[in-house]
Amino acid sequence: MQKEIVYSDRAPEPGPYSQAIKYGNLVFVSGQTSDDPVTHEPVKDSVASQTQRILTHIQYILEAAGSGLEKVLKVNVYLSEWEHKKEMNTVYQKFFPHDPPARIAMAVKGLDAGLDVEIDCIAGC
Repeated sequence: MQKEIVYSDRAPEPGPYSQAIKYGNLVFVSGQTSDDPVTHEPVKDSVASQTQRILTHIQYILEAAGSGLEKVLKVNVYLSEWEHKKEMNTVYQKFFPHDPPARIAMAVKGLDAGLDVEIDCIAGC
């Protein structure tokens, strides 16, 4: 098996990392934050809006890998404050309405650019 770099121009440009790596029949999506894919600037709006934007970007990246949200196996959610979990979950459940993936959600100190949400995942393809 060879590792394959996955890229979608519909998601924000990555820094010194790949948006995702496809290896065999798995896709490893890097942590995504609420960045505008056109301006490359962080968008600091509500937790719900950040979650919506992030999961949409993840959807685009997975599609570029030949996968999709229905094939997500594991999700890691990082929140700037634990109090944001309910608002994040409201949006998250719309993206995973049936048979949701395994997940961990945690509050962490110091997300990139002072944003409130970051999400990464592993999916099949």
